[in-house]
Amino acid sequence: MVRSRTHTSAAAPGSWRGVLRRHLAALLAIKLAALLLLWVLFFSPAHRSAVDGAALARQLAVAPQQGTHD
Repeated sequence: MVRSRTHTSAAAPGSWRGVLRRHLAALLAIKLAALLLLWVLFFSPAHRSAVDGAALARQLAVAPQQGTHD
């Protein structure tokens, strides 16, 4: 028996696109949920500390060097 090149034993020709579309949508939803979770856990305003000018100056201050540099 000779089969033509267009004959397929799988489902209808357009059905793989629907499956692919569902898989991609599911993956994008999972990635979006993961990004949202990371933002909530690490970057949300609840995790930001207030920094005043004096505390920043203390952290960035460099101790004076002793001796001369030639």
